[in-house]
Amino acid sequence: MKNNIAFFFASLVFMVVGRKLGWTLSKAILYPAPAVVSFIGMVIWGIVVGYGMSGLIGWLHPNVILRWILGFALAAYVAIPNYGLFQPSTIPDYQQVRHTMISWVPLVAYVAMEFATQSMRS
Repeated sequence: MKNNIAFFFASLVFMVVGRKLGWTLSKAILYPAPAVVSFIGMVIWGIVVGYGMSGLIGWLHPNVILRWILGFALAAYVAIPNYGLFQPSTIPDYQQVRHTMISWVPLVAYVAMEFATQSMRS
């Protein structure tokens, strides 16, 4: 029971800190950098989020419901670094492809990292 409560609060901290870092990463690197640097940054962000949540789950061993809701789903939310950063209508047409990539590439990298770390535990 203590581990579930600790996981609950640690997940909330993970979310708040992760959202701030994701927005900072988006503003500083993912949008203004060349496409290759941006892509590498997106993949690294997704892997870091996946590794962080896997570490948190492995450390505190929450129950299944908390693991799925406050673990995997919350980390998927954090893995999208530009979520809520910009109003979609304010993004110029020439940036739409990059905006979409910044939304999806880190999420795919996060899911791949979670599958890799969970399959190693089994």
